[in-house]
Amino acid sequence: MKIIGPIAGIGSRLRPFTLSKPKAFITVAGKTVLDHILDKFINTFDFGTELILIVGYKKRQIMDYVKEYYKDKFKLTFIEQVPRGYKEDIPYYWGLGEAIYLAHERFNEKTPVNGEEDKRQGALIFLGDMIPLDEYSYIMYKYYSSEVDGIITVMKVPRESASSYGIVETDEEGLITRLVEKPKEFISDLAIAGIYAFSHTAMKALFNSLKKYLDQRNEESGEIYMTESLQDLVKQGFKIAAVVLKQGILDFGRPSELLKGNRYLLEHVASKKEDFERLNITVERSFLKNPVYIGKNAKIINSVIGPYVSVGENTIIMNSILSDCLIERNSLIKNMISENSIIGSNVKIENISKNYLIIGDKSQY
Repeated sequence: MKIIGPIAGIGSRLRPFTLSKPKAFITVAGKTVLDHILDKFINTFDFGTELILIVGYKKRQIMDYVKEYYKDKFKLTFIEQVPRGYKEDIPYYWGLGEAIYLAHERFNEKTPVNGEEDKRQGALIFLGDMIPLDEYSYIMYKYYSSEVDGIITVMKVPRESASSYGIVETDEEGLITRLVEKPKEFISDLAIAGIYAFSHTAMKALFNSLKKYLDQRNEESGEIYMTESLQDLVKQGFKIAAVVLKQGILDFGRPSELLKGNRYLLEHVASKKEDFERLNITVERSFLKNPVYIGKNAKIINSVIGPYVSVGENTIIMNSILSDCLIERNSLIKNMISENSIIGSNVKIENISKNYLIIGDKSQY
C-alpha cells in the first residue's frame, strides 16, 4: 500500500501564518501538524512504505524537512503540483483533484491477481490539515476486513452545517450511493472526513475519472474537486463504504480549529515537570496550570501559564498571564494578558492585554 498526501496548497485560511511556511508546518503541542500525521503512520504501516507527497507552495521547506526526519521511516517520493497562476506573487492551484491525479505515475498497469493483492497494492490518501482521532489501524482494519473496493471516512455534522462539506449518502449496509460537494439542500449528516483508502483497481479508475475532468478545464474553471470522480466510481459499480470515525477528526484548516486541536492534543501530550531539566526549560516565580506544553530551551518568568497553552522552543515569556493560547518558537512575550490567541514564530510582543489575537511570524506588536 502507498500513502498519498496532497500538501501543495497555500493554506489561505491560515494566513498570516502561511506567509512564511506551509500550512502543514503549523506547530501544535510541540510538533508540526505534519509530524502528528506521519507519526501516526509509523505506528500502523510497514517500514519502507512509499509516502508520496504532492508539494507546491514552500516545497523546498517540506522536502528538506521530511528528508531529514523521515527518510529512514518511509520510501519518499515528491511530486510537484505546478501553479495554475499567481495573484500578487502567491501561487494558486487546480485543487485536490489534480493533486491526487499527479500520483498516477507511481501505480503500474499490472492487474493484481486476486482481491487481497488488489487491496495491498492500493493507496491511502490523507489531507495535510486533518488528523483523525481514531488510530489508522482502525481505519485500515475496516478497509481490509470488508468486502469493498475502498473506504471513505466520514463524521456526523449538525444538519445546519452540512452544506459546508462534501456529503455522502449510504444504503443500509453503509455503502455509499451518492456524494455531493457542499449540497444546497440537506441530504445527509455524514461529511467526508478526509481519509480515503482504495484498491489498486479503484485507484486506476479514480485516476481515469480525474483526468477526464482535468482535460475539460479552462482558464475560467475553478478548482478540480475529487467528489465528482468519487461519484463516478460509485456509478461504475465500485463498492465504497463509509467508515464513521468514532472519535472524530482534528481539522487544522482554520485558526479557530487550531485552538480546538491544541486543547485536545495537550490532554495527551502535556509537558511533565521532571522533563524540564533535560529539555533546558526554565520556570521561575511562575505557575503552570495543566495541561500545558513547554518546548525545549523555553523560559517562563514571573507568569501564569495555562490551562491549554503550547509554548514553542526557545520562546521567552515574562510577566504574563496566558490561557488557551498557541505560541510558536523563538518568540519573546513580555507583559501580556491574553486568552484564545495564536502567536507565530519569531514574534515580539510587549505591554498588551487583549484576547483572540492572531499574530503571524516575524511580527512586532
